[in-house]
Amino acid sequence: MRNTYYPQRKAEYVTQAQMRTMDKSNMVIERDFTFGVEQTQSEAQQEDIKAVDVKMKLMTPKRACELIEALVPPELVFHRVPIATSEPEPEPPEPLGNSINAIGGELPVRRSPAPKPMVTRIFGSVSTMDILDSLKAVMAEDDEGARVVLGAESIGIKEAANEELGIEADRLKAVGNYNIEIRPRGSDPIRRIVSVRPQETGL
Repeated sequence: MRNTYYPQRKAEYVTQAQMRTMDKSNMVIERDFTFGVEQTQSEAQQEDIKAVDVKMKLMTPKRACELIEALVPPELVFHRVPIATSEPEPEPPEPLGNSINAIGGELPVRRSPAPKPMVTRIFGSVSTMDILDSLKAVMAEDDEGARVVLGAESIGIKEAANEELGIEADRLKAVGNYNIEIRPRGSDPIRRIVSVRPQETGL
C-alpha cells in the first residue's frame, strides 16, 4: 500500500473523519486479491479456447481402437538393404545305427541333419520406434486419427526372441513377416503384420 498503490494514486488512506461518516454495516474488511489485476477480454477468450481444446483432445480407448482398425492396413511394409551371404556348406550326416544288407552283413546308416532355415540378414534393423513412426504417419492422414496417442510402450513384437532368426525384443534384423501388437492405452491389443522386404539396389 505505502510503497506501491499510494504513490501511484491507486489507493488512499482513510482519515478518521471519513471513518466516522462511513456506513460500516455493509462493509467487508478483508483483502481484495483481485485488486490491481486486470484481465483483458482476449486473455479470457484464450483461456476458454484452451479449455475447449483440452476437451476435444480427450478420446475414449474404444474410439482409438476403432480408428486404428480402420486406418492402419493389415500389413506394414519396410524395405531394408539385405546383407549378401554365401550358401552354407552342408553338414556331414550323423550316424544313426546299423542295418542288415542283402547278404546278412551290417551296414552303418547315417541320418542327414535337419536343414537350418535360410535367414536373410539386413543392414540396420526395423525397431519398434520405426514401426511407431510409421503408424503415426498413417494416423496423421486423418484429422481424428491424428489425436490417437501412441507411445513406444504401445508397440510389441509377438515373435519369440531368436538371435539366429534375427528377432530381438524391440527390433527385427532379417527379412520376413512378423506379428506385432498395437496396444492403445486402456484397450485390447490390435494385431498387425510387419513385413521386412529386401530393398533393390541399383548396379
